[in-house]
Amino acid sequence: MKAISVQQPFAFEIMSGLKTIEVRSWDTLHRGDLLICASGKPAFSREEMAELEEEYGCTFLYGQALCLARLVEVRPMQQGDEEEALMDEIDPEAFSWVLEEVRPVVPFPVKGKQGFYEVDDRLISISPFHHGESVAVKSGTLAEGFELDFSGWHGRTADILRTEEGEIRIQVIWDSLSLKNLPIELIARCEQEGIDWTGVLLRLEEIEPAAPRDAWDEVEDAIKQIEAELG
Repeated sequence: MKAISVQQPFAFEIMSGLKTIEVRSWDTLHRGDLLICASGKPAFSREEMAELEEEYGCTFLYGQALCLARLVEVRPMQQGDEEEALMDEIDPEAFSWVLEEVRPVVPFPVKGKQGFYEVDDRLISISPFHHGESVAVKSGTLAEGFELDFSGWHGRTADILRTEEGEIRIQVIWDSLSLKNLPIELIARCEQEGIDWTGVLLRLEEIEPAAPRDAWDEVEDAIKQIEAELG
């Protein structure tokens, strides 16, 4: 599989669908799947990256494969491309790489290089869910270590990972309605044990696509409200 390294936060922005044009100084004849890997070094200062992590509600990965994207067009950068590239203005000497069909993969370490490089296809496990996709928890799904049935709860998919035992898990961030149904006793216990109560790690077969019930700002408001009640 052809791969390319992209600095954070741009690699995350491609994976999450925020950035659909990658800007490069060079042209390529390649079309088709391209493995997007996060570079080992970020694009901005530590302080700026921390602010972006808070804004996006994530922790950036470095030196890891993140997603597959289909490279469908490469052209000299033109007016209008700056919006999809998340830039303030175009670079008339650069090329716009237009990306579609982004599919997250289970992250794994990659030693990046300049330009294209090859990564073994056998290392790539594609997630059936897009980043930020609305999902519902299937019936009979229980919280491990807690006496709580998650059946029918809703949320949005976030990070996907492989456990030490080799199982693939996906992080689901609860939507605002599910957050409001969290028992306060459970939240307090999570706080004491250092467990994140805003979401849960689930197996891929434990969730299914669902229509969104709220917007992301409503999730943030619900979290702030709960934190205020906890004091």
